[in-house]
Amino acid sequence: MTAVKTITLIMLWVVAAWRLPGAIRAPRQRALWIAFASIAVATTIGVPEVAHAIDAFTGIHNLATLGKNLLGIIASAAIVDFVTAIARPDHVSGLRRTLAPAATIAMTSLTALFALTPRPEESDNFFEANMGSGPGTAYCIVFLGTLGLAMTEATRLFWGSSRHAGARWLRSGLLMLGTGTFFGALYSLLRSILMLLGLLHATIENARANQIADILEYTAISLIILGSSIPAIGVLWRALRDWRSLRSIRPLWAALTRAVPEVVLDIQSLYPGPRVRLHRAVIEIRDAALVLAQHASPDVRERARSAAEQYTLTPERRSALAEAIWLHTAVTARFAGASPAPAGGALPSPQLSMDFDFDAEVDRLRAISEAYHLPAVHATVESAASTTVTPVTTASDQDTA
Repeated sequence: MTAVKTITLIMLWVVAAWRLPGAIRAPRQRALWIAFASIAVATTIGVPEVAHAIDAFTGIHNLATLGKNLLGIIASAAIVDFVTAIARPDHVSGLRRTLAPAATIAMTSLTALFALTPRPEESDNFFEANMGSGPGTAYCIVFLGTLGLAMTEATRLFWGSSRHAGARWLRSGLLMLGTGTFFGALYSLLRSILMLLGLLHATIENARANQIADILEYTAISLIILGSSIPAIGVLWRALRDWRSLRSIRPLWAALTRAVPEVVLDIQSLYPGPRVRLHRAVIEIRDAALVLAQHASPDVRERARSAAEQYTLTPERRSALAEAIWLHTAVTARFAGASPAPAGGALPSPQLSMDFDFDAEVDRLRAISEAYHLPAVHATVESAASTTVTPVTTASDQDTA
């Protein structure tokens, strides 16, 4: 067994084990797990030592080959089921009513042709050993034809779905899955041609042809493994990015919600992921900013903008600094008991519009959060405190006066 085959086999079992919990929880993931588990078992059966042990135990020559090929048909059907659920979810029910009987017929035919194929001795390469044999060729064509049709349909659906995928990592995964099934279709085509040429007694360089077939087979398996893993890696990467973004805006969230605690959502989630927590933080910051905008008059905004323009910054960072200054001023005013500006006197920032790009908004809040705690912001707010904070005069204060 070559190093490439060993690595591929290990990868198959790792992916099958990794996807098992998801297959238990989510029915839509089961087809993909069945595909990987079937390919892993089939590849394991294909190891010469394992195949010889199975055949010796049962006393049936090349029984391991039949088992491997039957599992190959199951895996092919599962892949078609999985990609149809992604690309044509409304067609899944109808497909399954056709796919299950078709796979059963193919497996039954394969078993019958296996019984009819002469197998006087054990062979390490069933395809090569049965070149020129009518029943053997028929057996191989049934298996390879079934595999080829499934891989061709999966390629069409994977590549078609990739054009409509929004996330780049999902698009890349679907493209790679389609490329893997494309190589699987090429493998089936090459093996079928070789078997038909053998039936015609054409001269073939078997060693070279088998080497090419093995390259196509293991390339297909490797690409399918990688393609199915890319979306999961993309989800993990997004979770890590969301966690970092959440950490970046958390100080700003803490400062604003201390001043406006009523905006904190009273929603309990058993296991909130970083994406949900990030969404909540963004919403609560935006709601707090809308409230604090009542304490930021146009004069306060203008002074904040003028103060930010004293620094050599990019327009985006200058805007973030200006917003950090007026937010800090508003927080200080609210804690000092200042009266809100008259209705219509302090409009929310146009950047707080509800029609926004979430990722762009997160980047903007990260910049504001970074600027909010800069010494320059604190100094600007403190120097302007006497003009931006107007204490609330109560009736008792007037009586005392």
